[in-house]
Amino acid sequence: MNTLDRSLVPTYKNIDSYILPEAVSGKLDNGIPLHLILSGTQPVVRIELIFKSGNWYEPSFGCAHFTAKMLSEGTSKHTAKQIQDKFAYYGAFTEFNSGQDLASVTVYTLSKHLESIFPLIYELVSESIFPEKEFESAKNITLQGLKVSKEKTAFMAGIKFREMLFGAEHPYGYFLSEQAIENTHIAILQEFYKKNYTTNNCEIVIAGNGEVDFVALANKYLGKDNWGKSDSLPNKGKTQALVNFTKREFISKEGAVQSSLRMGKKMFAISHPDYFNFYCLNEIFGGYFGSRLMQNIREDKGYTYGISSNIVTNKNEGYFVVGSDVKKEFTLQSIEEVYKEMKKMKEELVSDNELESVRNYMLGSFVNSITTPFAVADKFKTIHFNGLGYDFYKNYFNTLKNINAETLMATANKYFDENSMSESIAGSEQ
Repeated sequence: MNTLDRSLVPTYKNIDSYILPEAVSGKLDNGIPLHLILSGTQPVVRIELIFKSGNWYEPSFGCAHFTAKMLSEGTSKHTAKQIQDKFAYYGAFTEFNSGQDLASVTVYTLSKHLESIFPLIYELVSESIFPEKEFESAKNITLQGLKVSKEKTAFMAGIKFREMLFGAEHPYGYFLSEQAIENTHIAILQEFYKKNYTTNNCEIVIAGNGEVDFVALANKYLGKDNWGKSDSLPNKGKTQALVNFTKREFISKEGAVQSSLRMGKKMFAISHPDYFNFYCLNEIFGGYFGSRLMQNIREDKGYTYGISSNIVTNKNEGYFVVGSDVKKEFTLQSIEEVYKEMKKMKEELVSDNELESVRNYMLGSFVNSITTPFAVADKFKTIHFNGLGYDFYKNYFNTLKNINAETLMATANKYFDENSMSESIAGSEQ
């Protein structure tokens, strides 16, 4: 019987190409853009109706969140329970999301049930009535969830960090506070729904497979009238540029045994020319389990169970963030070690072995991330809603194949400036 020699590094195959099916785009009779990704082998489909109705477009805090949440809570024809029962009858799964920029209505179902599912989707986006009882229940549930979340240092550190970067009045910097929840009323949601959930503010993305005509069915139920059509596209909501830079904020949480750290800076959107180089730099720095931050602060120092860094890309602005929960007695030491690792990347070239290892990891991760129709659709949404084309992924792939240590060092020197990093710490006083 052969035994596995774990001292030997597994062999790997160079990845020189990838296959990413492209969306086929067109328009329904009423002008709604439809993007179709026919992929996969199973007769399963995901339908997404996507609206420019996220935080960026809301007139008051909480409006986008509660509007999306209330879509399934009752229409002019069905109660919330009846809607839930109808989707459950067909084994369909629904999601109603509101993010920083976009909001979406998503349904997963077997392709053979689309003829029955599409009328329900149409009903949700065109005939929701926002019943008072369900709205009050949604507010109470959100308030209870917020109360629980505010007991967690990680939650509080994240809130303060985003506020430090963007400002408390900015769509990317505020959080849904108790006051914002209490100040949200049905009339505000109904007006937002009327202006934003409309044919001229909607795009449809369908991904999956099955022996049905996806385009014909979408057109039959969603493309025949101008439901909720508004005279104008949604305006950008309330924003406020942050003027004063803040280096460090501490949020006291009595009794906490760990400190939650969030540190970083405002960065750029995904379309920025330095995005790929910084993305590769971040992977080495703190983007995966074998990163330098993990090797130093977890493996060598034992300050934490996990630490990572990430670049968050919203439509209009992005940010770089390092996050970890550390033993409270090692809070400041952990911050110092993060800056030491930044300094190393600015002064020392990444070794050939490390670069090749991370390069192969990232190439493998990318190829593995486009193996299902829903994942392929997600890749399309990333470029489409950021005004980019499929050459974005070609450029990303080529960057991974060709980036060198000198480029990484230059990128680190450009962006890893300790004096520009904000630090948010939540925990108990030491």
